[in-house]
Amino acid sequence: MKDFITFLSVAFVAILLAPILSNRFKIPLIVIEMILGIILGNLIFSASLKNFSEIIEIFKLFGLIYLMFLAGLEVDFEGLEIGIRRTMFIAFSSLLIPFISGYLLGERIGVAPLFMGTLLSTTSLGVILPLTRELSDNGFKKILLGSVVIVDILSMFLLALSVTIIEGEMNLSFLYSLIFVTILFLLPKALRDSGFIRFLDTWIDEESHFELGVRFSFALIIFFVVLSEYFGFHSILGAFIAGLIISEALPHDKTMLERKLESFGYGFFIPILFILVGVKVDLLELFSKLDNLMLLTLILITALASKMIGAGVSSLLAGMNIKKAISLGVLHSARLSLVIAGVEIGIQAGIINESIYAIFVMIAIISSILSPSLGKQILGPQKTRIS
Repeated sequence: MKDFITFLSVAFVAILLAPILSNRFKIPLIVIEMILGIILGNLIFSASLKNFSEIIEIFKLFGLIYLMFLAGLEVDFEGLEIGIRRTMFIAFSSLLIPFISGYLLGERIGVAPLFMGTLLSTTSLGVILPLTRELSDNGFKKILLGSVVIVDILSMFLLALSVTIIEGEMNLSFLYSLIFVTILFLLPKALRDSGFIRFLDTWIDEESHFELGVRFSFALIIFFVVLSEYFGFHSILGAFIAGLIISEALPHDKTMLERKLESFGYGFFIPILFILVGVKVDLLELFSKLDNLMLLTLILITALASKMIGAGVSSLLAGMNIKKAISLGVLHSARLSLVIAGVEIGIQAGIINESIYAIFVMIAIISSILSPSLGKQILGPQKTRIS
């Protein structure tokens, strides 16, 4: 316990430094947190980590669940209804082409093909969302955000589904569970249309000494996490659905409750999670073997190229000019939160080994730094709407 307290103290110093370093080097905050975690795990606490590995796993599980809750909280269903056909076409292409590429790559390198395809199909709303605030082209912005949100939702479902299939057998009870979970994804919109959301909005957003809104939100997370696990899916699926429901209950403008929920996440759960993810990366193992470096290069190229083809070509076919299509393809290639969630689940379930884990963490870091800056540079200053 003494070793863990020492580690936790140093980790919180890193959490305090991370925003300063992020602003200084113009690198996403989550990426900085992972890099600091890599430093802690490889240079400072490499000898003592095994002494408190079980406690670390508990912290990571809480962080992972809350991360997926916040991902659901960011989804705006009403915003998706604008230009939905074009957006859906781009989103499905952005999901399908990388999934097929990952599946084939998984077969070649001996990693569960379904799981590899799922990891490559993901994108990152958390990386894209801050960038969209700097874009002047509202048409491009809506299609970019809408397609990324749809890919996030579908790949979230695909991740939970692929893990369930890999770990168990397909049977009739699994089919019933699949139908039930699919219905759960439609629940937030159904609640909004029924008028129940308006009542929920009034009730949970009221200022109260007892913080009813916060208590209700955490209770909802636990309820759907348990429900998701009961039906044989990973807990992240339930946390994501809980986030969708709270998102539908809140007004479009930032509310006091939303700020409180985000402060819990970005002030504690999320930075701890990503620092602990970095801690688990064994740089010596990764960079001391030529096979690992070649595998990192192969997966990175496949990840970037498949998104460029999937999202970029479909955008071109949907009527964008070539510059915007290339930019959208590059932006879709950013992978962060869901990839990290995926490899965390994968290594816990024994689907991947530590080398693949480290490779995907590095891919998340590289793509999250490269994609936003390169995509914005390709797009350039835009003041006209997409034709």
